[in-house]
Amino acid sequence: MQKTSVAMMLALTTVAVLSLAISFLVDDFSVAYVANNSNSTLAWPYKVAALWGGHEGSFLFWAAGITVALGCITFSRELEPAFQRTTVAILAGVNAGFNLVIVLTSNPFARYLPDVPAEGRDLNPLLQDIGLILHPPMIFLGYIGFTVLFAGAMAALWRQQSGAQLGRWLRHWTLLTWIVLTGGNAFGSWWAYHELGWGGWWFWDPVENASFIPWLVATALLHLLYLNRRHQALTASSLCLCILGYALALVGTFLVRSGVIDSVHAFASDSSRGIAILSLLLATVGPAMAVIAWRGVPQSARVPLGGRAGLTLFGALLTLVASFAVLLGTCYPILFKMLDMGAISVGPPYFNSLFVPITCLCALLASLALVRKLKWQSAALVLGGSALATVALIAVYPTDNLAWVIPGLFTALALLISLLVRAVQTPDLFLRPRKAGMWLAHCGLVLAMLGATAVSNYEKNAMVRMGPGTGRIVAEHTVVYEATEQVTGRGFIATQARIRIEDGDGIKQATLLPQRRTYTDDMTELTESALLRRPMGDLYLSMGPELEQGEYLMRISFKPGINGLWLAAALMMLGGMLCLWPQRKETA
Repeated sequence: MQKTSVAMMLALTTVAVLSLAISFLVDDFSVAYVANNSNSTLAWPYKVAALWGGHEGSFLFWAAGITVALGCITFSRELEPAFQRTTVAILAGVNAGFNLVIVLTSNPFARYLPDVPAEGRDLNPLLQDIGLILHPPMIFLGYIGFTVLFAGAMAALWRQQSGAQLGRWLRHWTLLTWIVLTGGNAFGSWWAYHELGWGGWWFWDPVENASFIPWLVATALLHLLYLNRRHQALTASSLCLCILGYALALVGTFLVRSGVIDSVHAFASDSSRGIAILSLLLATVGPAMAVIAWRGVPQSARVPLGGRAGLTLFGALLTLVASFAVLLGTCYPILFKMLDMGAISVGPPYFNSLFVPITCLCALLASLALVRKLKWQSAALVLGGSALATVALIAVYPTDNLAWVIPGLFTALALLISLLVRAVQTPDLFLRPRKAGMWLAHCGLVLAMLGATAVSNYEKNAMVRMGPGTGRIVAEHTVVYEATEQVTGRGFIATQARIRIEDGDGIKQATLLPQRRTYTDDMTELTESALLRRPMGDLYLSMGPELEQGEYLMRISFKPGINGLWLAAALMMLGGMLCLWPQRKETA
């Protein structure tokens, strides 16, 4: 009976998603969601992506993903039957809550009748980018993963179940969740970097934080599940983190969709939708807390606090501290405003002052944990080698920001040396996919730390007045403003600067075309940046407003190491996928 019901849910959900996608493709503007997020001239890939580009469609995507996960769990032959039935029942109940929210507040099939518009309002210009195709679905897939983990944790708590099979199942879903959240956050950062014209890769915007916090929880959960596999311990903590990750995904969704924050990323500003999401949060997490209070948590062995296990445990706890620090900084201005205490802003200085030291300490703990058996000679090699390398790099690349550069370089290099030592100590490392995956994921962390340290402390900027015939040298690049052009595109007119880039020897490298666009539908003005991409860093141009006749404010930046951030995310995702590789049981 359960399999039949899930099969019917899958069939009906498929019909719903395909119906909405077809409505976009055939320009059915009688559907209000289609009319508000598309028009007849929109390219078909964006019409498909518009399905999740707004609030109603993204919630349908989330519910559809839960239904697909229901099918995967229901027809799996590897789960213990009682646990499988309980998990499916809980996940179906959560899915019913999502569908109720869709029907009551977020119906993507609501219609404009009898006055059907002749043309749609078009998709938000900021969303007409490949980032829309990649970033939102990956974030929502991560949220779907946490929803599945919530259901599994609830089933385990209800049935007082623990053991190796549960640990493997949780680890599998946590890895999937972590992989897609890693990609989603990286694609979101890359999207904002090249599209918004702000010139940065991370701004600690509340909407960025809303997807970053669950990633931190998933990272901590992965390390706890590693300890669970090694020591058959911490099952209770892992289950609680599954519930916490799901709760924080809903909290982030509430922040993005309730109108309590103002952001260029925000999906909606309807308070009724925010109330519905909070109601769903209370209706699902509330019973989870009741089950924990009533049934307790499964008993498990204790993890040893010394050696590699203790360092891993402490690192996971620090990652959780970082997630709550980010959550506090994100929510504090909202609470301050709700209590009618005025307006307050929590910006990058707060987040950097907390998150950067915690990240450095976690990297240092990981570098020590990776050294086999924690021999003092190996630890001395790691710490001494990283200290010498840090001094050498600062001597070659001096900076005034030593307070930030030294910790970032020292801990990243310590982790890198530890990874190299571990590779030497494990000759068959790359023949064992799971171990190679863990190694690559930590290499990604090294690359991300080095890239972030470089671009945050060695970036060169210039805000200059430029017009035809003027030039400026920035970071050994000569930027020459050749001409101003007027161009038209789909739904916009633009003022475009033609800029020639030369190297230090006067040899032309490229022609860049930054723009200031005005969209004719609502006269929105947006900046379209231009990039000269190089392996060691990007030259970034952003065209500001016209200052005088023929002269514009130009932002010119050289961003060293920025591409290391995107490569780091790719390494992490590849490492996570290798960790999913089926293989014989092995000692970590």
